[in-house]
Amino acid sequence: LLITPSKHCAAIAIDIDIQKKMKLFASIVAAVAVQSASAFVAGPQSQRAIVSSSTQQSMGLFDFFSEDARKEREARKQAEVEEQERLQREIIARRSNPKKMEEYEAKVRVRRALRMNGEDEAADSIDIYSGE
Repeated sequence: LLITPSKHCAAIAIDIDIQKKMKLFASIVAAVAVQSASAFVAGPQSQRAIVSSSTQQSMGLFDFFSEDARKEREARKQAEVEEQERLQREIIARRSNPKKMEEYEAKVRVRRALRMNGEDEAADSIDIYSGE
């Protein structure tokens, strides 16, 4: 492979063109870096005071430890326990009453037949645990 003087001059011209583009690119990157770095600098104290708010802001994960969140969790837990106790009382009453037990078993048979026929929405609409 022989490089003639004209090819050599063209290669040098291409190298110089690439170097100019690299310098331009580097200067653009530097300018952008300087601009974006100023975005992380704290502004004057007067600007930060304007943003203050009198309402409490929700902080997500850390709200789990607040007193209000604890009370809300306890209330939900208590409501769930009361619902489970109510359902348990219904089950006990149904088992002690043969008429209610027959109604329950009939509803279960209907629901199973609907599921076997692929009618899941209709099966879901049957309320087996009603407090009659």
